[in-house]
This record gives sequence, structure tokens and C-alpha cells, in this order.
Amino acid sequence: MEFPVWVKKVGGIPSAAKILKENPRTVASWIRGERSPLFPSAINIVIKSKHEVDFNGIYRPIARVKVIEGFERELV
Repeated sequence: MEFPVWVKKVGGIPSAAKILKENPRTVASWIRGERSPLFPSAINIVIKSKHEVDFNGIYRPIARVKVIEGFERELV
């Protein structure tokens, strides 16, 4: 499962942040693809999601955002 889908499943950013013991702004920045979770945070996501989210589910949505942003920059 992708991380943004899991966040919705658990009730949104505030709920996910509480489960992960992270700042809601941090979780929101991961969802928007502004930042990527560092390795310890990624491991925490996998553990706290009970392995519903794996590393692909964490980093694939962020990579997708970065590829789209890169493509849009080339069009300008």
C-alpha cells in the first residue's frame, strides 16, 4: 500500500502523525513530496503500519511527484 493511502485509511494526517509519533507538518511534507522520510522514519512507517506500507509504498509516491515536477520544469 502506498503511504498516502495508508494515511487516509488511518484517518488523515493528524492521526497518522500521532501513530508515527511525528509532527503533522512532517507527515504532510512527505505526502506532498516536498521531503522524503529519512531511513529511520521509513522503518518506523513500515513497523507502525504493520507492514501494510513498505519502502516502495513510501518512496514511489515521492518519486512520482519529483518526476512530474521535473517534466513540468522542462516544459517551461
